[in-house]
Amino acid sequence: MIKKILKGKYKGLWLVRIQPMVNGKRKSVTRRADSKLEAQKLEIDLKVKYASYKNGLPSITDESQLLIEYTKFVEKKAQSITATTNRSWKYSLTLLNEYLEQERKVDIQLRDIDQHFFNDFGHWYLNNHPKASVKKSTVIDVTLAHFRTFFTFLIDKAVLAVNPIPRGYLKLFFKQSDFSTGRKWHLFSKDEVSALREELLKEYKGATIANSVSRLALIVDTYLGLRPEELQVLKFDQLVKYEGSYTFKIDDSWSEKEKKPNGSLKDRPKGAYRYCLPIKNIEVIDLIKDFQIKQKKYLDEYGLKNTSGYIFLNLHNYKSISSNNQLPVTQKSLNEKLKAVCKNAGIEKQKDSILALYSLRVYLSSLLGNDNRISNMYACQRMGNTIQVFLSTYVKENRESYKENSQLWNC
Repeated sequence: MIKKILKGKYKGLWLVRIQPMVNGKRKSVTRRADSKLEAQKLEIDLKVKYASYKNGLPSITDESQLLIEYTKFVEKKAQSITATTNRSWKYSLTLLNEYLEQERKVDIQLRDIDQHFFNDFGHWYLNNHPKASVKKSTVIDVTLAHFRTFFTFLIDKAVLAVNPIPRGYLKLFFKQSDFSTGRKWHLFSKDEVSALREELLKEYKGATIANSVSRLALIVDTYLGLRPEELQVLKFDQLVKYEGSYTFKIDDSWSEKEKKPNGSLKDRPKGAYRYCLPIKNIEVIDLIKDFQIKQKKYLDEYGLKNTSGYIFLNLHNYKSISSNNQLPVTQKSLNEKLKAVCKNAGIEKQKDSILALYSLRVYLSSLLGNDNRISNMYACQRMGNTIQVFLSTYVKENRESYKENSQLWNC
């Protein structure tokens, strides 16, 4: 049935109503259209759509509520992602719930969601979170990416025809002034890294066994540039000789939040491994082997054993060492030690930059990415990144070449 609405809130629009049989029961479906022609097209579309439902409605349709279906999707997603990633998905659900309650749209249906809805959502988030910024990998970027994944799933299920979150959503939803430059890691120079290694080695040799753990970890990381969570769970038996050089063959990472191993490397299935950068400095290899002997002797004095095999076991935490879940040194202590040693070595961080373990990762990635003799594929495999992430996130122009280019320029 099609008829023009003559009074009330929707006066002037056209009402479309069909009464299909679903599960043996008559169901009333009403819609509104701006013109008679649109109403006629809509009536045909509805009849075709509900004809396919004569044996029962699917578990999800465009009349399903956004909040209910997204909640189900997030709960299902939790079965196939890490605890850290799951927290990100749950937070996106929390934000959606807050927004819908504030806008009084808790019952909004999937068919009523469009690009304007998420544009408004994005600006609502910025207005309600003063410290928030717009940039790749920020909360709003990740949250909108989660929603886009959800709607892609709905499109694959033929529930919807168009994804309300387009590609390049950040540039479409926000003006340039909303964007921030984001955090900038301190980029070490070669001279600074040499000074850092020298200071670390000096302090390591003068420290007690328990206090030397973080210093040894930092020495090793100046050659490997690992993610902090990978560095924490390096094991003695992972030190191998590969392609003529010593390196580590790693297959796990540490969850600082859960205080236990993740069981896999970042974004890799369980059992997947990778070889790290080769360590050509034999003195570092000797330090690791010598530390293994010293660590065992230290633990023997207290009747304890390193059952985890971690090199950088937290030797101050006797309770964890004697338990089934031994803890490595924390990321916080490693970052604090790095800052302290840099200060002792006379290294000052660049203006508006962050000095942390990731600074070493950026330094080594930049050396790899700027060396024409080394393929990007090799660098990515050893650092554990895709080529896109490696080049866009980690590779910076190293400070030496930047200075050389400035000196070469003449106009």
